[in-house]
Amino acid sequence: MARVHVDIELRWGDQDAYAHINNAAYARYLEEARVRVFELGSARERTGMEHHFRVDGRSGMKTLVANQQIEFLRVLEYSARPVTVELWIGKLGGSSLEIHYEILDNSVVDGESIDGSEPDRTVVARAITTIVVVDGETLRPVRLTAEGRASIVPWQDEPLVLRRS
Repeated sequence: MARVHVDIELRWGDQDAYAHINNAAYARYLEEARVRVFELGSARERTGMEHHFRVDGRSGMKTLVANQQIEFLRVLEYSARPVTVELWIGKLGGSSLEIHYEILDNSVVDGESIDGSEPDRTVVARAITTIVVVDGETLRPVRLTAEGRASIVPWQDEPLVLRRS
């Protein structure tokens, strides 16, 4: 699978009154992963996607979130271990792309699970974000550049199908 991995530290303040990570924090994790991949290039993998979807300055190209769906699968407890956001491109349009994600609860420390059992890949949430590339002044959609499209190809994979689409 062609997935990008971004590790994100949990914050104590991400918890709610029920002592688990609040649903609003998940949207911030997705945003942070997008920024690290599309702007900073600081994911585990070098993707080549950074700087193709945003240009600094008022009139430069920007991205806007057009739609976001999050499917919560399990409760995530606060931990000193980061979560891992896996992301990939599920669909590509003329001026838009769908970013698909799985958020993983990392139950492995130094190659062993916390309780001594076999390490798990625990998906706590799945999500899809549609972003649209727009002109910075008019906010009208603009076509993805050839370079931007080429940077996406290695990171395309099968789209998620959420339970409530």
